[in-house]
Amino acid sequence: MCLSSPELEGLRWEHDEIIEGFLHCRCGTNYPIIQGVPRMLPPQLLGALVNDYPEFFRAHADRILGGEVSSPQGRIATLKRKTQQAFGYEWTWAADYHAVNFADWLPTGFEARTLFANRVGLEIGCGAGRHSALTAGLAREHFAVDLSRAVDAAFARTRTLGNCHVVQADAFHLPFRPGAFDYVFCLGVLQHLPDPEAGFYALAEQPRTRGILLVNVYQASRPAVLFMLELVRKITTRLPHGILKGVSIGAGCVDYGLLIAPWRRVSSTTLGRAMRPFVPERIREYAKHDFHTCVTDWFDRLSCPVKKHYKSDDLRRWYERAGYSEVTVTPYWKAFWNGYGQRAPA
Repeated sequence: MCLSSPELEGLRWEHDEIIEGFLHCRCGTNYPIIQGVPRMLPPQLLGALVNDYPEFFRAHADRILGGEVSSPQGRIATLKRKTQQAFGYEWTWAADYHAVNFADWLPTGFEARTLFANRVGLEIGCGAGRHSALTAGLAREHFAVDLSRAVDAAFARTRTLGNCHVVQADAFHLPFRPGAFDYVFCLGVLQHLPDPEAGFYALAEQPRTRGILLVNVYQASRPAVLFMLELVRKITTRLPHGILKGVSIGAGCVDYGLLIAPWRRVSSTTLGRAMRPFVPERIREYAKHDFHTCVTDWFDRLSCPVKKHYKSDDLRRWYERAGYSEVTVTPYWKAFWNGYGQRAPA
């Protein structure tokens, strides 16, 4: 990714905001601004925008993206495109996903206000922008990035927040100079990258010295459950997304109707208090949320092309190899490892 300052061309404005336009880079690439969001993707994914936003390119048929734009080719580019399509579909139909669990995704002992207040930061994998909106309410400036067209939902959710800036970009090819941010966080994303460890090291370049990096990854626990899930995913990752949405609704009906909802009804009773030690933590956690959250999470786990799991020592080792200190890794039930580290002076 070229990091030279691009030249801005606005084609359509709404008030003081550019809704359509281009960023002209010195390398010859023209990055489009579509629906208010700069699309600063690598060449293999930039060309796919023509399929995702045909109206824009019909309206500006005299424009070309320029540079070495191509269609996704090769295993990695194809995986990224499939990931882009899966999460783009998910966060378009589930744009109103509203699970209130941001604090759970931070390592134990850390609070969002302490980490983000009055600072400039970067979020990788913003999805529909629910964490972006919360963080921007604390930060001085917040940049929210996603690989997929989920950025459209994120832009709509945060548009009234003048300090939140949404960009479509690739975690491996970020359009920011290294060391530019006070904080960087990447929650629920690394495990879906083609190479999660390499993705971590790419993100580790973004915080300034003594800046912080927050990530989480799936735990390598419950091997029998994971094995069965992977057998199912061999089928579901090949299904059209519309059909998979129906499958996810069915899974949610069984999961929520037979397990989660009954527990919600009895959890605060004398019987519920007696049963609590024997109820799986997953059921207790999902009882905090609604049916829509359950369905969306089923689609999430069944659709993503890549899904990898790690031990806490793996995540700790990544931080240390990247030159981070004050490393903390804590569990979020049996599903995630939440990590924190501070970038040490070189």
